[in-house]
Amino acid sequence: MSWKQRLEKVAEGHYVLPKTKSMRVDANLFLSDKLLWGEGPDLPALEDAVFDQVVNAASFPGVTRVAVTPDCHVGYGVPIGTVVETDGILLPTAAGYDIGCGMVQLQTTLTAEDVADVAKRRQWIEQVTRRIAVGVGASRVQHQRKVSDKAFADVVRHGAKALGRGSAITERDFIPVEDDRVDIPDRAYEKRGQLGSLGGGNHFTEMQVDEEGRVWVMLHTGSRGFGWNIAKHFFVEGAAQLGLKSRSEDFVWLDADSPLGREYWNLHNMAANFAVANRLIIGEAVCAALEDVFGGTASVYYEISHNLIQKEAGKFVARKGATRAFPAGHPSLKKTTWEGTGHPILIPGSMETGSAILFAEEGASKSIYSVNHGSGRRLSRGEARRVLKQDVTDARMAESGILLNTRHTPLDESGPCYKNLEDVLETVEMAGLAKVARRLKPVACIKGAD
Repeated sequence: MSWKQRLEKVAEGHYVLPKTKSMRVDANLFLSDKLLWGEGPDLPALEDAVFDQVVNAASFPGVTRVAVTPDCHVGYGVPIGTVVETDGILLPTAAGYDIGCGMVQLQTTLTAEDVADVAKRRQWIEQVTRRIAVGVGASRVQHQRKVSDKAFADVVRHGAKALGRGSAITERDFIPVEDDRVDIPDRAYEKRGQLGSLGGGNHFTEMQVDEEGRVWVMLHTGSRGFGWNIAKHFFVEGAAQLGLKSRSEDFVWLDADSPLGREYWNLHNMAANFAVANRLIIGEAVCAALEDVFGGTASVYYEISHNLIQKEAGKFVARKGATRAFPAGHPSLKKTTWEGTGHPILIPGSMETGSAILFAEEGASKSIYSVNHGSGRRLSRGEARRVLKQDVTDARMAESGILLNTRHTPLDESGPCYKNLEDVLETVEMAGLAKVARRLKPVACIKGAD
């Protein structure tokens, strides 16, 4: 019997994979029939390898619940778009390499008419890239905010709080570091200069316009080489402790009360704090560039992670390519700005199809209070470079009026690389997890020129 034949349909947009093989719990998959079975060449069926990784996610010691989001696709160890709740166990593979990766949404005083001038949008791109470094392993740029070693130590322990930012704009001000005597691995510490830089791959800074003609800016980045090297350190150390064979790091788990588990938790939290501060520092640069070029102002609407382990209701909840979704009235939102509405959920699609802001529904409890983190990859980076035509892609972007900081559109980040965001959002609403509040169309996009 195939994996898909084992699935039990609970409701529209919601399937369950019952315990099989080594699974300790059932897995809830939030997929429409379209996303599961496919619909023509532009929307292939979900890969069988995803189901193998779901089994892995549900087989770790201490696992109590597993949920899979509509943008799921093959990752390392567990699918991108997976939520794993555990009791007393930490899963490095379910936090991934880019610990704390996530989003910031800036709201501005500008309108679509204010940013209609192409030359001014181009000038804004140039101003931003003078203030923040972009690209893989990028070095500092002239006007990038400098952070002293002493200030850096505060940042990795206190995140947004170290920058004087309040809880109304962030998912959490900071993730507590329970033992600040823990040693940061040398390879990670050497990357401290990347604080305030965007990175490459799917990370971006994007100017957007909503249905009402209001201008927003969305940022996507994480803990850069600092977090990557922390993750790599514990994949290797954890595999050695468990006696796993080489290249078996995806199966690493750590007892949260063990010395290695406590060390991972503290350094994971430092990387998460780095990521939050990184996004807010970039946000400051973007706001300054907006004011210089357009005369308008901007402020942080919300900041949220989608690669992170957090403590919730006494358990560890690891979201890998999944976004927290607390609805109105959730205990964690008590006495906050978002108590009556739920907090914003920031969902990027692609630089061609746009993004969205959602708010959770009560049904989010079914998915461990989580939804997708994007639209989900459809083509691998290598496949995109093989099958997509540069001239056709560039022409399509030019026709759309979306400006880029790169000479050519990155083929591996172009629209066809991703599933249709509409299909994913439709599934989220169909399953009763969240409602779409705003759709955002890009007009200028800054990406790492890898």
